[in-house]
Amino acid sequence: MKPLSVMRKTLRELLRERMTTALMLVFPPLLVAFYYVAFGQTSEGLSKYIYILVLNQDASAAAVEAESLTAGEAFIQVLEDAEYEGQPLFKVTLVDALSSAEITLREHKASLLIVIPADFSAVLGEFSSRDEQPHAAEITLVGAPESSEYLFARSLLSGYLRYFALQIAGWEESIEVQYHFVPGTGTMSDFDYGVGGAIVFGIAFSTLIAAELMVREFLGGTLRRLRLTRLSAFELLAGVTLALTVVAGIQVPITLGAALLMGFSNHGSLLLIILICLLYNLTAIGLGLLVACFSRTPADATNLASAVLVPLVFLSDALYPMPEMPLFTWGSRLIQLYDFLPTTPAVAAIRQVTVYGKGMGDLVFELTALTLLSVCTFLLGVAVYHRRRMKLS
Repeated sequence: MKPLSVMRKTLRELLRERMTTALMLVFPPLLVAFYYVAFGQTSEGLSKYIYILVLNQDASAAAVEAESLTAGEAFIQVLEDAEYEGQPLFKVTLVDALSSAEITLREHKASLLIVIPADFSAVLGEFSSRDEQPHAAEITLVGAPESSEYLFARSLLSGYLRYFALQIAGWEESIEVQYHFVPGTGTMSDFDYGVGGAIVFGIAFSTLIAAELMVREFLGGTLRRLRLTRLSAFELLAGVTLALTVVAGIQVPITLGAALLMGFSNHGSLLLIILICLLYNLTAIGLGLLVACFSRTPADATNLASAVLVPLVFLSDALYPMPEMPLFTWGSRLIQLYDFLPTTPAVAAIRQVTVYGKGMGDLVFELTALTLLSVCTFLLGVAVYHRRRMKLS
């Protein structure tokens, strides 16, 4: 079949372009390595995200005389000993002044501040007297209410405060509260979250390769010679697409393998991840064909493709969270401006698989959106390339 012949020819050309091929295969694992250096080297568990400052003003003369812990120190010990899945739950740091702690909070370097009052031990000591109602022991939590880290830390602390108060009173907890997280999120790191974006970025890099490849085909007269063999535009572009799909099929497992070696926690199907990437690869090829139509030299193709990659990747929530830009609501789903970039459903689908362990049946919206956007982009690239390049050859 002619498309298979074109595929073999294209693959041989890519193999001769060793630097280009190596860049396609090495760039995504290298990007994963950057993420690992920045976010992946941690054994702190959730304590990496729940960073608590404590200003302990508690002073108990009785505790000092008995050389025992004050109630404030005992509560701090409870927080330091708290664990989830064998890892520390809180990262606790003692501070000496409220002003310095507030600076840390404003810089978003801590989740919240606990202020333990000076009479904490004294008030809790009143629980030993059952003849009268004791005064409430007040602990102040300081933080930014709009911060998700503050809200999460505050909700976890409420349980430990109750547990500590009951232990001081000598009462037993009648209801045991256990914390469970959605599978994949309890110990998820920024590295785990970022790998999906790195994988898609690597596939998007095919835009540059496809553009350079098709510009060289036009300038070298290859298209004209191929047309003498009565090769149709469909057969040519199908062959090139198959070749770049083979490269993507090799690239994705290499990237996933590198991420797994660096400690990436995958909870879903690797085959489903590859399928999502191959669907998205149609977008990269289609954009590459469009870029080739408006490029006179391979250098022009490289520059223009790079300009296309910037909004395609960096505005899609692939590498970092984007602010909300809502357009309308479809059912219960909020549709935002970024959702019309094929990269957005691709990254969302991969993260649903790798982080939450979702299957194909759980990704109907993401896969449908990705398929429609990718196929439309690919067909547009084919149509424009056929009109501007194939008819001129």
